[in-house]
Amino acid sequence: MIYYHVDVFSSEILSGNGLTVIFHEEDMSMQYMQAIAQEFKQFETIFLRQTGEKRFRARIFTVEEELDFAGHPILGAMAVIHEKLYAEIQNATAIFELNNKTLHAESEKMEGYFQATMNQGVPGFLGTVEGELVNMFLHALNLSTDHLHPTLPMEVVSTGLPYLIVPLASGLEKAKISTKDFEEQLEKIQAKFVYLFSVDRMEGRTWDNRGLIEDVATGSAAGPTGAYLYKWNICNADEDILINQGGFVGRPSKIKVFADQSTGHIKVAGDVKIIAKGQLLI
Repeated sequence: MIYYHVDVFSSEILSGNGLTVIFHEEDMSMQYMQAIAQEFKQFETIFLRQTGEKRFRARIFTVEEELDFAGHPILGAMAVIHEKLYAEIQNATAIFELNNKTLHAESEKMEGYFQATMNQGVPGFLGTVEGELVNMFLHALNLSTDHLHPTLPMEVVSTGLPYLIVPLASGLEKAKISTKDFEEQLEKIQAKFVYLFSVDRMEGRTWDNRGLIEDVATGSAAGPTGAYLYKWNICNADEDILINQGGFVGRPSKIKVFADQSTGHIKVAGDVKIIAKGQLLI
């Protein structure tokens, strides 16, 4: 099996969000894929099996579990597909078959890196958080009501994974997941993860639900955050949004979000730098 190591949401080496992209021809069990992902120890690993012309079955794993959807693996995989299969052309496209959805992505070859874009589809707004639940989540995140944005609500938004968007006026630097049952708390509002977002700084943070690992740059959260900012008129619908993330872990990253005005689909884009290629001898 051939694999690539790439940095997503950065055009420079050793920056952005690292990713392993693995190509395989035969079916593999979920347990086997999970073990390989744990071996690489990236925040996420994506497995690709070509099923047709420019069409790929894609499965995404963290070191803990399989995800039905994630953003930076799709963008990184799109750039690698471009490099591996279509290196002679300037622009390439592909279709990714995920567990519960199919999505389109594209990439453009730049000088020494790629720019990749994915269509995350129409966002779903799954409800705002109110009352005692607000206090429960603030406590779990080491924050208080003083840190919240004064006019914007907490809201669960999804473009593939449902995120609890927490809009902040301050306190992003002190935020952390400080409770052991945070995943159970999120389940009460049908959210998978949380995304804390400083509205003034246009900067976000998220972690695994145990609070042990902070993600560098989260494409699956950028789409819902962009949709949220459009919904609440923080950004104009025809305006590109640039989200900053990763500064707290020394891997500054920039995620571009924009809306297709004709369809309402949310698109997420970022630079991708390919830094290594190898072979799995298993």
